[in-house]
Amino acid sequence: MNVAYLIGAVVFVMAAGFAATLAVGWSNANRSENTGYGSGTGKKWTRLGLIYVLCVAIVLAVFFAILNR
Repeated sequence: MNVAYLIGAVVFVMAAGFAATLAVGWSNANRSENTGYGSGTGKKWTRLGLIYVLCVAIVLAVFFAILNR
């Protein structure tokens, strides 16, 4: 199997997870049921963003290690 397909699959899954996270966070149902959801979001989004950046860095490091073998 070509490694490019694996890279594409991982990027697709990560992008889908990111889009789903945003969709849930911004949904009207979520806002109306949990009125306190909007408070303290700066720390939550910062933490979530750092998790995504860390995951991207780890995935890129693994794929570059595989490609340079």
